[in-house]
Amino acid sequence: MKIKKNSAFTLIETMIALVISLIAVGAIYYSYLFFKSSYQSILDKAAMSDSGRVSLSVISKDLRNAGYKDINFSRAFDRKIEHVDKYNGKESDSLVIWYNTSPNERLRIRYFLKKYPTGSDMFLAREVVENPTSGPKFRYCERYSSQKNCLPQNIVPFVTDFQIVLNDVNGNEIKPVCEKDIATVSNAAPLGRGSCSTAGDNKQEEVHTAEIYLTVRSPNPINKTEKKYRIENANWDQTLPPDRYHRETFYISVYLRNIVKM
Repeated sequence: MKIKKNSAFTLIETMIALVISLIAVGAIYYSYLFFKSSYQSILDKAAMSDSGRVSLSVISKDLRNAGYKDINFSRAFDRKIEHVDKYNGKESDSLVIWYNTSPNERLRIRYFLKKYPTGSDMFLAREVVENPTSGPKFRYCERYSSQKNCLPQNIVPFVTDFQIVLNDVNGNEIKPVCEKDIATVSNAAPLGRGSCSTAGDNKQEEVHTAEIYLTVRSPNPINKTEKKYRIENANWDQTLPPDRYHRETFYISVYLRNIVKM
């Protein structure tokens, strides 16, 4: 009579196989986390680059139009480009651009940083007002006809800093270049010339080029360790508190053709 032997793993072999399996599963899991983190970092940096470059393209288009006056526009045309340091009590600036789009319509476009409804993060806002000094109408409203819930565009999310430098033909910075209409989204009525001085008013005609500095922050923390970022440009030099967010500064210099040729 033959005795049939049943082959099986010993306890030691089973434990070794279990340990090897756990190591393999752990390696696969950590590889997944690493590649997921790397992929998210690439996505965040690509989104930052895309939004920063697209926004500079939009701003440069408005700047090239600054001061354009339609030959048939008959009303007063004394505002072309204006700039405010530390707008709304923040370290960042505000830029206001004026130009005609038709013989009867004029636009006022304001760029500034605005806080999100919750938290302390900010975005670059673009506010557009049609005919701001004679029956103003804000664009980007829930209901344009009744001017209900008018809010500026969010053209760049998570912005740390926005700085403007206006230069004359010799490359010297010009200050002040006036901000005269201080109407806000919550009050569409024009509020007059504000506190602009005559000297600042006249300096609009001297502007030759505009330099824009835009510092954008990643949507998510992507650095492995906390880092300090130092923002340094013509108007601001500051070291930010350490964090794990990535930041990138975008720059553009625009020749203001319509103001220069006046």
